[in-house]
Amino acid sequence: MKSELTSFTFDNGKKYAPHNYNNKYANGDITLAQAIALSDNVYAVKTHLFIGQDTLPETAKEKFGLTTRVKKYPSSALGTSGARVIDMVNAYSIFANGGYKVKPVFITKVEDWSGNVIYEHESKKEQVLDPDLTYVMTHMLTGIFDPKLNDYSTVTGIQIRKDATRPYAGKSGTTNTDNWMIGYSPQLTAGVWTGYDREKEISLVDDKYYAKKIWVHFMEEALKDEPVKNFKPTKGVVGVAVNPHNGLLATEDCPVQRFTYFVKGTEPTEYCHEHLGEKEAPKEKAPEKKKKSWYDKVKDWIF
Repeated sequence: MKSELTSFTFDNGKKYAPHNYNNKYANGDITLAQAIALSDNVYAVKTHLFIGQDTLPETAKEKFGLTTRVKKYPSSALGTSGARVIDMVNAYSIFANGGYKVKPVFITKVEDWSGNVIYEHESKKEQVLDPDLTYVMTHMLTGIFDPKLNDYSTVTGIQIRKDATRPYAGKSGTTNTDNWMIGYSPQLTAGVWTGYDREKEISLVDDKYYAKKIWVHFMEEALKDEPVKNFKPTKGVVGVAVNPHNGLLATEDCPVQRFTYFVKGTEPTEYCHEHLGEKEAPKEKAPEKKKKSWYDKVKDWIF
C-alpha cells in the first residue's frame, strides 16, 4: 500500500486528508510492518476504510473491551475518538497473553490482621483472538524498536531503544496535545499517557518523548528481577528472511534483511530482485502456496 499524501472524497462531498508526522511520506509502497513501526497515518486510514468503518468500532468494543465509543469516522483510525488508559492497556495485554482477554482488577487479595485470606481474586480468561495472528501482530509491534524498518523516517521507538535491555513490543502515538506509549514484554503490559486535562498544546519538542521515556524506565525497573524472555512463536507461524522495504524473500544481495513471521501459508513466495548485482537471482522460486487475500486474513482475525 502506498504512503503518500492522500485526500479522500466521500459520497457526501466531504474531503479528508490525513497527514504524517512532519509531513513525511515514502511516496511509494511500504509494508504493514513498516507502517506500524513508522506510525504512518495515511496507511492506517487507508486500511481502516478498506476493511470498512464499522469494523473498528465493533472490534474495539467486542474483542478488546473499550468502554468509550469509537465513532465511525476515517480519523478514528488515528485515535481521535479518545480512550481510557486502562482500556488501552488491557487491549494490548490481549496481544501479550496470546489472544486471551483478562478483565483488569485492582484488588487481588484481602487478608485480615493475622494473615488469613478473606478474599482472593480468581482470574478468568477468554480466547478472543487467533493465537497465530496474535503472535504475528506482536512481532510487527516489535518493529518500533528495529532500525531495519527505517525508511522515510526512523522507527518511532528509536529514542528509547538504547534503554531497553529485553524484547518489547508496543506502539507510540503523538498529537499536538498529548502522547502515548503502550507496550509489553511476555511478563508485563504497561501504558503511559502524558498531556494536559484541557487539551493544551505540548509546545516543547522534548515533551513528545516523555511518555516513551517514562514507559521504558518503568518497564526496566519493574522487570529487573525477572528473567529476560523472548516472545515465543506459535505452532502455526513460520519465519523467513525478507527485504523489509518490499516484503519479498531476501537474497544475499539485499543490503537489509529482517527475519519476519507469517501465518503458515501466507509467507511471501517471491524473491526480491531489487538489489541483484553480479550474482544471479535464485533460479527456483519457493514452493507455490495458496495465499489468502490481505482482506481475508484481516477478516479471519477479527471475526
